Amino acid sequence: MARSQHLGRHRHSFFATVALLILAVGPVAFAQSAPKAKKKGPKPAPSASASASAADEPTPTASAAPAEPTPEPAATETTTPPEAGTVSVASTEDADDITNTAEDPGKTYRFVGVRYRGTIIPSFLEHLFVNDGGTIYSNTIGAEIDFRKDAKSTVVWLQYTEYGFSDTLFFQKGQPDTPNNYSIVNSGLKGIYAGLDEQWSSPVANHLDFEYGFGLGLGVIFGSLTNDWAYLTPSMSGGAVPAHTVTADNGTQYTACQSVHDDPSSANSCATSAHQNPTTAKVGNYKEPNWFNGGAVPVIFPHIGGQLGLRWKPIKQIESRLQLGISLTGFWFGLSADYGLEDTGHGDKHPAAKPPAKEESPADHPSTEDKSSREVGLRDTL
Repeated sequence: MARSQHLGRHRHSFFATVALLILAVGPVAFAQSAPKAKKKGPKPAPSASASASAADEPTPTASAAPAEPTPEPAATETTTPPEAGTVSVASTEDADDITNTAEDPGKTYRFVGVRYRGTIIPSFLEHLFVNDGGTIYSNTIGAEIDFRKDAKSTVVWLQYTEYGFSDTLFFQKGQPDTPNNYSIVNSGLKGIYAGLDEQWSSPVANHLDFEYGFGLGLGVIFGSLTNDWAYLTPSMSGGAVPAHTVTADNGTQYTACQSVHDDPSSANSCATSAHQNPTTAKVGNYKEPNWFNGGAVPVIFPHIGGQLGLRWKPIKQIESRLQLGISLTGFWFGLSADYGLEDTGHGDKHPAAKPPAKEESPADHPSTEDKSSREVGLRDTL
């Protein structure tokens, strides 16, 4: 009996010892068997409060923080960024080229410039009204504004014309060939005209158009026109020739009358009696009155004519013309040069090209798994 009690006490002591070992070793073994997350960098020393809270809370395992599914990146269209300092639109570059002189339909282009015209009145035109005479040349200069749209130009102009010529012999047509039917005319007439030209064009080559059209205008005439009767120049000893002497087409010389007694011949063509119904003696640099004073000099004179020519536009800002035409005052040729008010496109028209956008690397946007790993490591540190 005593032996059995003694064996019983030994078995209880053995089981108690085993239980204590299990309680002491079990937590350590369990803690060593739990996987720990890898730490980045040196592990900071835990504080007293952190150690106390760590003892109270169970150690999390990797399975405690399941990784969230990584969302698929949205499909994006890859584009090649433009190089810095370039314009990616080719049509814009073409439009900015000053040598690109193509004109847009419906758009109005404006030019301002100067013009010159030389007018020729050939003698054969004068012979339609008077005999003798001669070829007369007049100069015209002016300013113009060209309004151009859809291959048509409306040119508004203001110009000055000089009709001057020196002593010229005229023989009244249809009258007997006698000195009293001759006159010597000297012109100092001038005119200021305002009008417009309507011109249509057709391209014939790059930068070159063929133009055709007409012109209309109205001018104010001013200045003086000297009209003197003439007499047959007498033979002078020593070959001296009086002033204002002109040679006719037949070789005969005539001199302008300076007074009613200049003609030494019996006909005395300088006298009023030698002319039909004269109102005054046209001698001594007689100035022909204008229409307002009952004379033959016009005060207002129209410009009506047709023209054709070539228009050359080498660049956007410049156009020039070479023209030929006919008007009431004779045949003319013309030159003009105009500056365009069109925008050439070379100002600050295009903003500076932006540098290409920086490509983002995966490191700039961490995945969900990386975030979870760092969160677990932080909790282990704490």
